[in-house]
Amino acid sequence: MKYLILLLFLPTFATAEQFFSVQDKLDGLFADAQESCADDGGDLKLLGNEVVRYDFENDGVTDLTILNEHEYKCSSSASLYQGTAGAVVHLMTNTDYFYGYARQFKVFTAFKDKQVILLDLHGSSCNEAGYISCFQAITLNDGLFIYQ
Repeated sequence: MKYLILLLFLPTFATAEQFFSVQDKLDGLFADAQESCADDGGDLKLLGNEVVRYDFENDGVTDLTILNEHEYKCSSSASLYQGTAGAVVHLMTNTDYFYGYARQFKVFTAFKDKQVILLDLHGSSCNEAGYISCFQAITLNDGLFIYQ
């Protein structure tokens, strides 16, 4: 009987909104990158342009933080963090997290003043040859990433 009651509440727990510190996530990702570079015999150099923050609502609050590993520089390897598929791009809000390989990204305003994050992907992401770019569009709704 107690397992039945637990099962009834399981969907509630699975869909509960989660909040986390974007700065803590960034700190953890930077620590992982430093460790990976050190394991390769190098030193990680951050130039300060790895993180971009966006305030979509012009209210002084960051709605989206993007960490682009393409900007990481490891002294022992030019390709440790990037290759033909691009580099890992981390998208973060206070309630959601998404990451994947992208050659580059752009954030712009589209239809009905909706902010869109456009990722330039390796062709293999859409069953094409690697040199053919394809794209993934991502939007935000109440801090959650909407994509397919």
